Amino acid sequence: MEHLLEQMTDIYGAKLSRRSFVRAGGALVVGLGLLKPGIASAAALREDGNAFDASLPESWIEIRPDNTVLFRTGKSDFGQGTIYTAYRQIVADELDVSFEAIDTVISADTDTTPEGGGTFGLLGEGIPNIRKAAAYTRQALLQLASEKLGVPASQLVTSDGVVSGGGKSITYGELVRNRNLSLTIPVSGELTSIFGLRVGGNPPLKPASSYKVVGKSFKNSIVTSKVKADELWVTNVKLPGMLHARVVHPNTLGSRLVEAGKVDKTKYPNAQVIVKGDMVAVVAPTEWEAVQASWQVAGNTKWSEWKGLPGKAKLFDHLRQNADWKTAPVQKSRKSKGNIAAGFQGVAKTLEATYQLPYWKHAPIGPTLAVADYRPDGSVTIHTHTQNAQALRGQMALMLGTTVDKVVVKTYAGAGHYGRSNGGNAGAEDEAVILSKELGKPVRVQWMRNDEMQWSTQSPAAYADVKIGLDTHGKIVAYEIDHYQPAMQDDRPIGAVLAGLPAMSAPSEKGTMLNTIANGSSDAWLYDTVANLDERCHGTYQVGQKESPLAIGLRDHSMRTPTQFQQNFPREMAMNEAAALAGADPLQFRIDHAKEERLITVLKRLQKETGWKSQPKQVAPTGATARGRGVSAMLRSGTYWGCACEVIVTLDTGAVKVDKYTMVVDPGIVVNPEQLKRQVEGGAMMGISIALHEEVPFNESAVTAQDWMSYPILTMAEIPAEMNVVLLNRPEVGSYGQGSEAANALAASAIASAVFNATGKPMRKLPLRPAYVKEMMKA
Repeated sequence: MEHLLEQMTDIYGAKLSRRSFVRAGGALVVGLGLLKPGIASAAALREDGNAFDASLPESWIEIRPDNTVLFRTGKSDFGQGTIYTAYRQIVADELDVSFEAIDTVISADTDTTPEGGGTFGLLGEGIPNIRKAAAYTRQALLQLASEKLGVPASQLVTSDGVVSGGGKSITYGELVRNRNLSLTIPVSGELTSIFGLRVGGNPPLKPASSYKVVGKSFKNSIVTSKVKADELWVTNVKLPGMLHARVVHPNTLGSRLVEAGKVDKTKYPNAQVIVKGDMVAVVAPTEWEAVQASWQVAGNTKWSEWKGLPGKAKLFDHLRQNADWKTAPVQKSRKSKGNIAAGFQGVAKTLEATYQLPYWKHAPIGPTLAVADYRPDGSVTIHTHTQNAQALRGQMALMLGTTVDKVVVKTYAGAGHYGRSNGGNAGAEDEAVILSKELGKPVRVQWMRNDEMQWSTQSPAAYADVKIGLDTHGKIVAYEIDHYQPAMQDDRPIGAVLAGLPAMSAPSEKGTMLNTIANGSSDAWLYDTVANLDERCHGTYQVGQKESPLAIGLRDHSMRTPTQFQQNFPREMAMNEAAALAGADPLQFRIDHAKEERLITVLKRLQKETGWKSQPKQVAPTGATARGRGVSAMLRSGTYWGCACEVIVTLDTGAVKVDKYTMVVDPGIVVNPEQLKRQVEGGAMMGISIALHEEVPFNESAVTAQDWMSYPILTMAEIPAEMNVVLLNRPEVGSYGQGSEAANALAASAIASAVFNATGKPMRKLPLRPAYVKEMMKA
């Protein structure tokens, strides 16, 4: 074999390597070089000529000799379509190729993709990793073309996969054909953390004015394969010799195992019971036998009794009177300013109110499941549906006491469960691994509906005390709020906890950013004309965590718009009540207290789209029903939101029907209008469901919800008659804001304020079930 010296060129901090000889084919492979040592190797071509070594998470983009493009991302697709549409569009524009030229997208698996990180903030405040990787790649192509054509790179231009200049041109494919090329880009971070890796440096990014692909609507390619049943869903993964299992979880959130039940071999001859610590499971060759046998075993398994929860009815009394709000330091928002005490002196009117939000479930419509295949050499492959494959990999390595290279996670399409697995596990993965290791065979664990409701995490409950002072002109001169919320992010795999195996620590005052009990400010303040502002955030342990012998209790986890939802609802409801106290229209009241031009534009567009007419005074309801309208606003991850809705309240029952619903969204650059509208509509439906129905019921021992009857969600009949999503494309912003997550949070305060408008009675807690609305109307 011929050996030639490797030539290296610096590309804005990236390293372009090329040799003049290669056996055949050729490709430009974009890999990663880590700024933090000890995580992974730098990119390298394999000696056998293959462009990508699947054992290392290193390649991002491949330019092929036929001028087609492949890119890889460690992010999962959870139904958003971002990976198959927006990511392709961003890569296409940064590379100057057509959308269709990107014919291969590989995502999420730990052994075939780089990056890691949860499937949240996919556009990364405007510069996702894949955008920078593509920008580095284009610069490398310009350098290669300059050498090939003999024209300075500064005089070259790219278009549709072709580099031109000096009367010459060459395709990307021709530049890489029969050459051994690799581009190593700078990356920092920890691969198996919740945030994964981050591409560094500052390669020149394409200005929005030159976009040809971003801003257009392209279909989500994955939808067709799902509808045609060509997509392999996690529920259909089958391995040779695979066993089926169901876990018999404890009776309460603090029960210890006394005695595991025995399987009735006369009825279930092939089933067996596996016990690891306080984890009990039933395994059988067929799923139905495993299900039936697990019911039988559960009936005669004995657990210790435990009562360490306050019960739903006493939750907020418990939080206010018994929770420890002193151990974790109080955190103030960065926008806090002025002198709050002086601000309240001499105010004309004062509003004081408390707002409460219950626990919500991350429950998916479909089942949570995983298949694990533990091998004699100590390696394990996990087949699952997770938002963060690399973080799950790290958790399973910790549980098994092994290194991450022994763990491979393969991801598939499945039912979305919001933020539940953004830190790695959803619930079944660790249990499948434990059982597969015990039995030496592949094991499929599927959670039943009662497992989903009673043993998954929930979005934390919260309450806030608000005080607002108005001057004689009805303007806010002082705003004070105290947010109270238990720890939000408990990523411990529940199977590992029950089995007594190593797992990350429970949230505590000693925890890091992700498992601390401290509560930080998450809701960006919008009303900058207010001179005196004091926002304080208080955190505590999860309810029941310290009382439970298993340190479990009501385990919390981030759901869509985490913590910001819990902080935005009281703020926006207080703004509506303050507007009423001032005798002002609630939408105009917000405009009058704002300074940011993008926010004001969103709110004025909301006025226009809804035909909003000023209504400063509450009107007493008459007749059988009352119609009201409400408004809310938010800034989240670079995107400004405004929401308005109209509701119909049936006065004798308190039933609320959302009739009209409008959202105005300014994310900066709109990448794919059609997909973004769909995402916003989906988030809105989730938010309406939370506002009207959702609340986790629990007694002194356990969550009592077992199905969609005991934990109701929105039905098709409750979808608004009119739904309008207005996108404001602002290319001059220069970045992509987060496109859809906040949609679920805006609904609650807009609907609650609309009910306030309809009835004249403030709605200060969720959900707005008929009994509560009727109770407030009588107050």
